[in-house]
This record gives sequence, structure tokens and C-alpha cells, in this order.
Amino acid sequence: MAETTSQQDADTVLILGAQGFIGTELRRRLAPNYRLLSVDLRPGDPIRSHMGDDDLCREKLFQADLGDTRQIDELWDAIPDAEFSRLRGVIHLAAHYDFKNKPDRRYDRLHHALEHLLQRIDERVPAGVPLLYASSMASMAPTEPGMALTEHSPRLGAWAYPAFKIKAEDVIRDANLERATVELVLAGVYSNLCELVPLFKQIELVRSRSFEKYFYPGPTDRGLTYVHVEEVSRAFEMALEEFFGGRGIERFLIGQESPVTYREIHDRSAQAFYGKDLPLQRIPRALAYLGAKVLGAGARQVGKRRFIQPWMIEFAGEHFEFDLSHTRERLGWSPWRSLHDDLDRILQLAAFHPDVWLEVNEQRPW
Repeated sequence: MAETTSQQDADTVLILGAQGFIGTELRRRLAPNYRLLSVDLRPGDPIRSHMGDDDLCREKLFQADLGDTRQIDELWDAIPDAEFSRLRGVIHLAAHYDFKNKPDRRYDRLHHALEHLLQRIDERVPAGVPLLYASSMASMAPTEPGMALTEHSPRLGAWAYPAFKIKAEDVIRDANLERATVELVLAGVYSNLCELVPLFKQIELVRSRSFEKYFYPGPTDRGLTYVHVEEVSRAFEMALEEFFGGRGIERFLIGQESPVTYREIHDRSAQAFYGKDLPLQRIPRALAYLGAKVLGAGARQVGKRRFIQPWMIEFAGEHFEFDLSHTRERLGWSPWRSLHDDLDRILQLAAFHPDVWLEVNEQRPW
């Protein structure tokens, strides 16, 4: 395909972890206006242009393990100087994510190689080109209803994944990079098809025949805040435009202000699948913990894996809500969409197109 003038003159964005859920949506959003250097552990296909399926955007794909310092060096050698000179931003999305809550060498490898990666960024990426890092609401300490979190609220690595994210944040902050470092703290990220494992599993539990759907070991009037993946990509794009040429650390909460409670998801799922309300009874955590252990052991005996694990019980009823004052004022971002509004569409997909619903959501890693 012959390049247009706009493509030839466009700034470049380097995306680390480009083939994942967020990375793929981000590439779609940025492709019309930027040249993309997309890096991932997995091979992938280039993003298609909005002009048509046969029209490829200006994107170079690189396959590299960002937990391997040698491969980081090979990646840096493979990117031409001309691409580094026109960089508009570096977006770091690469992370390992699972719900096993156990030590995993993939966390360790990414963490140990991060300092080397940051050194290479400072060596070759021009000063003033911002580094945008995807943080997580899971790495923040939960709050109480009516007490919204801010960008200054305490962090808490209460299980393996958020602990990894906090370590990565600290390494990036300690590096004192010659550029702005922008932490985007993402709420639970979903799409029109759901694609958020905890939300998918809660909805599926209501649809199932399992007696577990009638019980919950925490306050049902508490919940999480969410954000649509399209809104996440918009936030990254705005940060690219806002912080080019800047210095220092910026931190923003990216999500809806008000939570969607466990009770609301339960009740609306029951209406979608059964056309009526279903009871939801709070049970003691000790009983729920014992039940999770027994059911987990039974599942393992038949070669299956359960999502609800004993370690999760103590987190039932955690509550997150955001104060977006700083995000609005400094970044200019606020959400246009809400899971309160989008949930009916997601439930309609689950109720009327279960084959599509299961195909899309069961392939999400957990």
C-alpha cells in the first residue's frame, strides 16, 4: 500500500504489550493518526485501516519477551533511529495477570527486566517523550461507601497481581526518567461483550444451576467501579497529547465514579435469565471459605478448575469508588459510558446469544 502524506509525516507511538485486550483497542484508536511500533510476546496481525479490510495501517509489529533483557536489547536494535526520533510516546501495557494468587516467575521476570527496559528508554527515546503506564484499581486499598478514592489514596498489594503492579510503579518512579511518567489507574475494564473475567463469572454464576448463586460472603450493597475499554483508549490518547515535552510523575484514576454493586449485577442478571428476582443471602466468611475449599477439591478431582477460590473470600464486599476531580481538571478526561447503562446490553448477549457470549469470554485468561 502506498503511504499517504499524513502517514509519512505522522508521529510514532511505541506500545509495549500491544496484542492484549487493551492494547488491541488502543491500536485501533491510534492507528488513523499515528505510526505504531507494536511489541508483544505473542505474534499478531497488523491493525486494519478504517478505509477497508484490505487497507493496512502504518504499523510495525515486533515480537519480544519484555521479561528478557537480551530480547529487550534485540528489540531496541531492531527499531530504526528514525522511528525513535519521531516518537510521541511510549505506552507500557505489558503485564502478567491471573487469579491464582501464587508466586509466578512471569511476574518476577517482568519486574526484574523493567529497570533495564527503563534504562534503554532513557538512552534512546528523546527527552520529553512521555511514558504512559497502565496501573490498576486492584493495587489500591479499598474504601467505604461515600468515601471516594483519589490519586493520593493508599496503595495495597493484597494479592499477587496488585503486588506486582505496585513494584513496577515503584521501579518506574525511582528511575527518575527524563520525561513525564503518567500512571493511568484503570478500573475494571469491560467491553460490549463483557471480556472482564470477574464480571463474566458473576453473571455466569447467576445463570448456572449452582446453589452458590443464592449466597454471598460480603455486603451486597458494595461494589466495584468499571470503565469501558474504548474509554481507556481515549484516556491514553489524551495523555499522549497532553504530556509530550513534560517532566515529573502524573497519576490519574480512569473509571466511573459510582460503583456497580454486587446486588445490582445479581438482580439484573436474574431478571435477564429468569424474568424474576432471585434471593441473595449473606453468609459467614468462614462458611464460604470452607465451601470454596470443598468445591475446589471436588472440581480438581474431575479435572476442572473453579474461578471462586478460598483466598478470594476475604475480598468479598470490597468497595471502590473514584473521585475524578483531578482527572477532569488535569487530563480533561471523564467517562462517557457507564456499566449501569451498558449492563443490559451485555446481559442480552448472554441471554440470547450464549454461543457468542461463551466463545468470547471463556478465552479470556484467568
